[in-house]
Amino acid sequence: MNLFSTFPPRQSLLKGTLAVYNMAIRIKTFTPNEIYFITFTILGWKHIFTNDKYCDLVYKWFNCMKDKYENKIYGYVIMPNHLHCLIKITDKSSKLSILIQNAKRFLAYQIVDLLSEDNNIKLLEFFKEHAEVKKGAKHKLFEDRYDSLIIQNRKFFLEKLNYIHRNPCAEKWKLSENPEGYKYSSAPNYILGAGIYDVDVMDF
Repeated sequence: MNLFSTFPPRQSLLKGTLAVYNMAIRIKTFTPNEIYFITFTILGWKHIFTNDKYCDLVYKWFNCMKDKYENKIYGYVIMPNHLHCLIKITDKSSKLSILIQNAKRFLAYQIVDLLSEDNNIKLLEFFKEHAEVKKGAKHKLFEDRYDSLIIQNRKFFLEKLNYIHRNPCAEKWKLSENPEGYKYSSAPNYILGAGIYDVDVMDF
């Protein structure tokens, strides 16, 4: 699917250089039928998304959004303690703040269940200590804030997609030597033609 009239060639995804384009808009109000670059983070930057069973929870959330709202996932990376994604949010969807709030709730309950199965007492205690007890919460798993940008330009879309895909290769992470080598990402979809999770690959 091509949302833009023209777009840089697919080979641009494989190059190491990026230009910076100020073509995203941070706003407090929700505008439907736009592509959003979204980031949210595990509380205290604790490492949670480290294997298939934890990352599968994110894919379940993606599926829920697609099935219920017809939202489209154009790109993503699941890092050990945070998530970046490029999502087109339709007018059938909840507004962005509610969508993220529901995502955190959806993920938190299931993460706690998995941590209990794994007998990870240390992390469970950490999340319990920060719970908003007055609101009836037993654990708090995510940082309060999230970051969101509306993508209004094809060049900025490409910049963010490249950023997402190269995140695991960054010096501080060193999770993969190349973007397509990290499986919890849409990089294999764009570069190799298939990945662990099917995304709506943007035509170039």
